[in-house]
Amino acid sequence: MKTVPRMIGATKHIGVSRKRTEDPLILMGKAKYVDDIHLPGMVEVAFLRSSHAHADIKRVNFDKAKAHPGCIKIVTSAELGTGTITFQQHQGNLQPVSTPFFAGEKVRFVGEIIAAVVAPSRYIAEDIVDLIEVEYDPLPVNFDIEEAMRPKPWEELVHEEILGNVYFTEVFAKGDVNKAFREADLVVKEKVCCARTSAAPMETRGVIARWDWDDTLEVWSSTQMPYPLRTYIAYWLHLPEQNIRVIAPNVGGGFGQKAHFFPEEFILPWIAKDIRKPIKWIEDRREHLLSAAHAKQMTMYIEVAMKKDGTILGMKNKAIGDTGAYSQYPWGGIIDPAAGNTVLPGGFSFKNIQYESIAVLTNKMASGAYRGVGMSGTTFAREMALTKAAKLLNLDIVDVYYRNFIKKDAFPFVTATNQTYDSGDYAALMDKLLELTDYKKLKKQPRLLKNGKLKGVGVAFFVEPTAWGSRVAEECGFRGVTTHDSATVEMDPSGKVTVRSGQSGHGQGTKTTLAQVAAETLGVRFEDVRVLEGDTFSASYGMGTFASRSAVIGGGTVIRAAHDVRKRLLKIAAHVMEANEADLNIDEGMVFVKGSPDRCMTVAELAHITYFDRIRRPSTDDVEPVLSSTRHYDPPETYSYGAHCVIIELDPQTGKIDITRIVAVEDCGTMINPQVVEGQMRGGISQGIGMAMLESLEYDKTGQLINASFMDFLVPNASTLPDIECAHLSTPSPLTEGGIKGCGEAAMLSVHCAFGNSVADALSDYGVLVPMSIPIGPQQVLDLIRTADANPLPAPLQ
Repeated sequence: MKTVPRMIGATKHIGVSRKRTEDPLILMGKAKYVDDIHLPGMVEVAFLRSSHAHADIKRVNFDKAKAHPGCIKIVTSAELGTGTITFQQHQGNLQPVSTPFFAGEKVRFVGEIIAAVVAPSRYIAEDIVDLIEVEYDPLPVNFDIEEAMRPKPWEELVHEEILGNVYFTEVFAKGDVNKAFREADLVVKEKVCCARTSAAPMETRGVIARWDWDDTLEVWSSTQMPYPLRTYIAYWLHLPEQNIRVIAPNVGGGFGQKAHFFPEEFILPWIAKDIRKPIKWIEDRREHLLSAAHAKQMTMYIEVAMKKDGTILGMKNKAIGDTGAYSQYPWGGIIDPAAGNTVLPGGFSFKNIQYESIAVLTNKMASGAYRGVGMSGTTFAREMALTKAAKLLNLDIVDVYYRNFIKKDAFPFVTATNQTYDSGDYAALMDKLLELTDYKKLKKQPRLLKNGKLKGVGVAFFVEPTAWGSRVAEECGFRGVTTHDSATVEMDPSGKVTVRSGQSGHGQGTKTTLAQVAAETLGVRFEDVRVLEGDTFSASYGMGTFASRSAVIGGGTVIRAAHDVRKRLLKIAAHVMEANEADLNIDEGMVFVKGSPDRCMTVAELAHITYFDRIRRPSTDDVEPVLSSTRHYDPPETYSYGAHCVIIELDPQTGKIDITRIVAVEDCGTMINPQVVEGQMRGGISQGIGMAMLESLEYDKTGQLINASFMDFLVPNASTLPDIECAHLSTPSPLTEGGIKGCGEAAMLSVHCAFGNSVADALSDYGVLVPMSIPIGPQQVLDLIRTADANPLPAPLQ
């Protein structure tokens, strides 16, 4: 195994909890989001969206709408065509399911765009939308995923050209699974369900487009992927890419949901070109919950084979993903079932596994990426099955963990699903969590409290694929995907440093952390580094920020480019200072001879000489007088890991749950900025608890979303959560630049499992084993108690 790559320079900036440089503008209300951008002569758009989940469009009457004095233009598929965004991954038997810009003759979910109305203001545009008359011929609605999988007449299918609602299946097996189950002392079989949810960022989606006098297009979008969006606008609208500028200004949260391309991002640029006016659309919350990518709805059938001592012999899982009406570009609806199944082994060393991944079309909004993607669901299924097995074996789930953990000296370790874990010490991390929470003592205490409530303590462990480059993507079921990045590091004649990154932060603090990496590698002051991102005219081509990649890939490109600049600067300094290059060092903007601190020059002096003093600098035949480098990085596989503990008080009379304590321990390798890491941990835990106990987008059997507002779709608030305690272990990756691993998905891979285990622990005296669906609210708790009363459980296996 390689030694850990080391960042060159004085170790003053890595591991330092610096305040984020992005925050002052946000806190003072001066940050610019899409909705804050106002252009002269700008008009606005409102969309006519389908009120039916599945129907033929028999007739649309625009007469009254076009007669409105405020109507500038109405666009439908007749003008723009039935242009589509097509998911084109090449793997298995995947059938491409295209997303049309506009519905043509048929609508497939409530909220699908039928027409775009352009007017002087959004309010007028909404009034005009109300004047459009649509006659529908309703069709049967595909509501339940398992019912949708059954054979149906072609006219009832979501997409009749596919000849079925199942558009992807994949079967995988490794080891001798049948033998593992034959030799098991205990086999647990469970149906596990995860509800449909939404990332629900504070800022909804928004797009502004302007076609300029010089035939160039500017697009502002609250996207996580500005460069790929530019590429695909050029492709789908048949425009030269060099004439397009895409800007992601401050983005108020994305969480994977905005790492997709939506019809609105193509429709507005087309209209702007057509009418030669700036045009704007800002999504309202109802639109957002109806028509921004949903996530995580899966039904899973999991089986676990165990020995009496808690050894895992093998595992089977059938994961069925409800992907909605379309396959959301670029990741597609397969991201939940396919990616989820690849992480089934978790941190465990068993070798026998079998899984089936199935993607099913229904008449709902399309699903896509959201923090933790399908891994949230399959991890929950695995952990709940293991908890049930542990109870039947009269063991604690922690006993199962220690029995099956991959050993520290076994890395690099290839899992049963062919993922290559680079490094870790799983047992040590669990030791730390149990010590911080005094877990063993808590488990010995009575569950019944004086206030009549039941205390529950739950833990869960996870392994997280990070650094979503080409190789990790392949190991997570996305073969052939290319997701490398680039960065440019440039030192100007004054010695200041500009980093042009392919990343596009939306709350992660990338402008701070990438500046720390550059300062560390170059040996300059942090204050002398500026990071540019999110603008295709001033940054460097990259795939964007998502999937725990910004620190590893963004940081890696900066390390490589900054290393090149440092080497060139030292070569020039050696010539100017008449010293041996190997004897020079750079620290906080000073270049000095080691052991002779008086022999020094500032970086600024040397930079000025490089650009302007042809007498003092070396010959241009030896060193080019430019302090700039652009580098690429597509990292090797690296995996973070961690564990959570959740402590609750549960009222058995009402089912109400209060969380009293949450503790998280994570290992993401080299931490650039621990404060930023803990921000990721706390934010992810908040979302994970929302998924665990509150969030479920509920459709009725006619395909109507019945809780499309924050009055009914509940998310965590300040009263839901206690202070979240964070701790760290650090085993730098031996493979990545700087030893960095990612940490963005982590919290949503196990905190909901720890919550489920805390409920199971609180209800142990009722004979309840574990909850097998999320979210777990008061009604679910009362249902568990009633089920336990009606169905006594078998005694633990002896």
